[in-house]
Amino acid sequence: MRVTSLVLLAEDVRPNPVWEINAQETGLARTALQIAQESYSEIDVEQYLKKLDIIIKNIKTSLRDETEPEQIIKTINIVLFNELQFKYVQTGELEYLSLNKVLDTKTGNCVGLSILYLSIAEELHLPIYGVSVPEHIFVRYDDGDFRRNIETGYEGMATPDSYYVHMPGKRISQTSIKNGYYLKNLTTNEVIADIYLNRSIIQKEKGNINAALKDINQAIQLHGNDAVAYCNRGVLYEKMNDRERALEDYNKAIALNHDYAPAYYNRGSVYASMEVVDRAIMDYSKALSLDPSSTLSYYNRGIAFKMIGRADLAIEDMSSAISSNPQFAAAYAQRGLAYAESGEPEKALEDFNKALELDPNNTEIYMKRGILHADAQRFDKAIEDITIFIKFTPGNSFAYYIRAKAYRGKGDIERAMEDYNRVLELSPRMAGVYFERGQMQNQLERHEDALADFNASIELFPYNPFAYLHRGNTYKMLGNNKDALRDYLAYLKLNPNAPDAEEVKRAIEDIKNNL
Repeated sequence: MRVTSLVLLAEDVRPNPVWEINAQETGLARTALQIAQESYSEIDVEQYLKKLDIIIKNIKTSLRDETEPEQIIKTINIVLFNELQFKYVQTGELEYLSLNKVLDTKTGNCVGLSILYLSIAEELHLPIYGVSVPEHIFVRYDDGDFRRNIETGYEGMATPDSYYVHMPGKRISQTSIKNGYYLKNLTTNEVIADIYLNRSIIQKEKGNINAALKDINQAIQLHGNDAVAYCNRGVLYEKMNDRERALEDYNKAIALNHDYAPAYYNRGSVYASMEVVDRAIMDYSKALSLDPSSTLSYYNRGIAFKMIGRADLAIEDMSSAISSNPQFAAAYAQRGLAYAESGEPEKALEDFNKALELDPNNTEIYMKRGILHADAQRFDKAIEDITIFIKFTPGNSFAYYIRAKAYRGKGDIERAMEDYNRVLELSPRMAGVYFERGQMQNQLERHEDALADFNASIELFPYNPFAYLHRGNTYKMLGNNKDALRDYLAYLKLNPNAPDAEEVKRAIEDIKNNL
């Protein structure tokens, strides 16, 4: 990875080595195993320490009296990755993080293998340190004269600091490097913090929020300059509906590393949930400037644009999200909505179809497509889609309302009435539904029932002129001209420029002449 000469690297601000082991303190391996014991209660710590000691003796025998750093690194790598065949996996599962499981399976992620490497170095009194970068840890040989990064994810391959600086989505700001937040030699506690951080993420993914919060607090206490830890704690606070604390942690993460894209993305999501849409868009845009491949940043910014009525920009962002991930069903669904709002129903339909092809279990898309069909008067298809949606979401009154209108559109008044009845069972204070059902009651010549519906509609919302007009017509059909007259007058008062105003005035005159 090419880096310009202006980039400040950790070599330029190298702190003194800090791997100072206090003989009275517990060693790294024992501490890591004790932490693992919280998840694997059956662990016999002493037995695993003996298993580790066998590896250490093997390496010590191979090293003999070697003092040359390059040969020391090469020997450790050969024993671990060639002879013993320890392997790296890029996953956050607990079994690849915990030292006991790494020793059992000879497989670990960057944390698990780094803890193994550092535990060996500690026992051999070698100047090898943990080094953290956003969302990753590796080890480094540093005796003050000779310095080399050792990437445990690639069988001990040497990697320059510059390799980590511009990782997409995980960039490190030059200020962070200068302040020693990243690419520095870690203390023992800071290494241990990485175990808690990664276990917290695992707990979060399993839904154990309290346990995850406990672990992340421990990680921050041990290593208070890690933007990733604050960012992950912010996510936990969001899940706990504590937006204020979430924002505080995202702000702290950005202060520690203002090039860390996920912190902007997450803060943007909080702002969006608070309907502070302008700030959300700014944060999503910043995240994209740092990580142009972020599918979710495009997707969420697209939703934010749609919230402020910019369907055109929403379509652009959803298209970018789809280009990044052609299997992203939700992006097709959202772009379909934006197309529908932009007056492009055919493109909207195409996107809804694609979304359902990719994710046939997403019942929300059936609802969206059903509305589109209803608007285009494809009533049978609308009814089919809404019926599927209702099967999975039987308590959604709006779905029954859309299906009622579709039935009404195709002239199936009885089934429309059934759905209107269901709507009002679920949501009894919808004035418009009473009004529409009242109209159908009159079509079925149920005038008394129609009158009851218009009364309910007007009681809930007394400013709908058409409710008075239709109630007036109903009164007239029932022979109650006095109340019909009152409603016709109310209609003209609320809607004096109505296109049928002259017709209503003539009806008023006829009633007056016959009273």
